[in-house]
Amino acid sequence: MYRYKTKKELDGIWDSCYASITDSMTVPGFYALTSFAIASLEDGHSNCRLPQDATKEYISHVSVFPAIVMFINNHGYIYCCKQNDSLAGSEIMEINGRPMSQIIHRLFDYIPSDAGIQSRKNWELPEYFNILFNLVFGKQRNYEVSYKTIDGKIARAKLEARLLSDMMCPPPALFKRPTRYLQLSYRPGDIALLTIKTFFNGFLQQTGENFSSFLDSAFNDIRLKKTRKLIIDIRRNQGGNDENGALLYAYLSQKPFRYYDSLEKTKGKLPGDSHQNLQLQQPKPNSFDGRLFILADGRSFSASSEFSSIVKTNNRGIFIGEENGGGYYGNTSGDDENVILPASQISCRIPLVKYTLAVKKLKNGDLGILPDFPCYITISDILSNTDSQLQYAIKKASSN
Repeated sequence: MYRYKTKKELDGIWDSCYASITDSMTVPGFYALTSFAIASLEDGHSNCRLPQDATKEYISHVSVFPAIVMFINNHGYIYCCKQNDSLAGSEIMEINGRPMSQIIHRLFDYIPSDAGIQSRKNWELPEYFNILFNLVFGKQRNYEVSYKTIDGKIARAKLEARLLSDMMCPPPALFKRPTRYLQLSYRPGDIALLTIKTFFNGFLQQTGENFSSFLDSAFNDIRLKKTRKLIIDIRRNQGGNDENGALLYAYLSQKPFRYYDSLEKTKGKLPGDSHQNLQLQQPKPNSFDGRLFILADGRSFSASSEFSSIVKTNNRGIFIGEENGGGYYGNTSGDDENVILPASQISCRIPLVKYTLAVKKLKNGDLGILPDFPCYITISDILSNTDSQLQYAIKKASSN
């Protein structure tokens, strides 16, 4: 609990939350309070969710801001608005006179992420924005929106609150599960592109893929073709099986390496033989020794972020894209408890194992992995299902 804040700091936050509880508080209102308290831990694996009945009730009976909003680098963009289709792609500047920067800053306090990393919050907030806006700023019947069009003009529009059930639109393609999670392709300029969308064996089983077999085949092929530059795309890879991260790095290292420094529960550290990632890792005979580039974003989380930390601490690769969504020094995950709060039926996920990675301290004091070459997805990318981030990464790999 006290990885990023002291007990005194957290006690102060939670005492304040407790003092704000009122009689006859609604379940959604209590959910907002619970979300704020959990987010204050700065642990991305901890969360709480409304009970299903309360969610259905809210979606069907409570009017909200009538647009689906995406968040990119702390800016809000309208993905779709059935009430006014022309707003799609616009950046929101103000809602009812309140600057969007202020709205985002406030709502980020309700979104959990390791070390408070904001790249992760940008990706998580779209799911919660409409409900949280109501709970934090109050329900409103009308919204006056100041916005910037794609060509840079400032304009205003008036919108009426709508039920969530009446304003939903098909999700962006980038949120859909891929038909293949693991892919190897080649690009001009002596570049291999290794796309790894998950480390979770459960997802791979559903698509008939095998992580270890794929890696061995891929790196054999890269060696056979004598390719000297490799981009590993872990965007939107939210993690999975811990050992897959260590296995991937074994194909990138030419010497033995350490992966985890320790695993710890409340009663103490776990023994060295309790997890294979605590043991000294050996490189693979067909490991890649050329130039490495990691393309990541705020959804590169958990096991994929652990892998990135090992790349970073060993100065093995160049990072492109966004700050990783996971903490550089480790996370709290593994075994967890799902607690149902008795009066509200809100469910809370509580991870139980503190993971500490075998990494050196970052010189600048950062808690996450910042990109060497920042590059953000654009709202145009999302609307047209294009990938300017990958194009940028290929350009950087070609010139480095």
